[in-house]
Amino acid sequence: MRFRTPVNPSVIRRHDGFTLMEVLLAATIMVVALLGIASVLPSADMNLHQSGQISKAVSLAQQMIEILKNDPFTALPSYQGVDTQNTGTYPADDPNPPIPGNPGNFMGGSNIAKWANDINVYLLTGAGITNGHGTIAVSDVATDSGGNAILRKVSVTVSWTDRGQPYTVSLETLASAI
Repeated sequence: MRFRTPVNPSVIRRHDGFTLMEVLLAATIMVVALLGIASVLPSADMNLHQSGQISKAVSLAQQMIEILKNDPFTALPSYQGVDTQNTGTYPADDPNPPIPGNPGNFMGGSNIAKWANDINVYLLTGAGITNGHGTIAVSDVATDSGGNAILRKVSVTVSWTDRGQPYTVSLETLASAI
């Protein structure tokens, strides 16, 4: 059996809602939290844009490395000093124009023109590298006893300027004569 102690009706206080102070305190806390979140959004947006640019630059550099892997080892030095901003640095196709379907074609100039176009297409669609261009460097790493190159390092670089800041992505690979 349970006994209840009598309660003085004058002491009973009803809570049907929040006091004005409670509402103001809750609103203040909410505003401070929302301002904290809002202050992070511009930085997050800029970081997202920058990471997208880097991702596209890596993709473009990898695309060129894959093209170079399909060229003969002896043709790689003709890519030395290529800059997509200067068509005078493009290697010449051999034969020029290439013979359709001939596996012996060297498509160096066409490959670079395609790569430069891919960078520009990204620019035109608004989905890519801002003020971007690519460069290629090829150097001999090892030679045989006769002085002939047997190992070459190929460096592909994609550079761009975004919001006044220069950025660069470089990928390197080794190519073997064997």
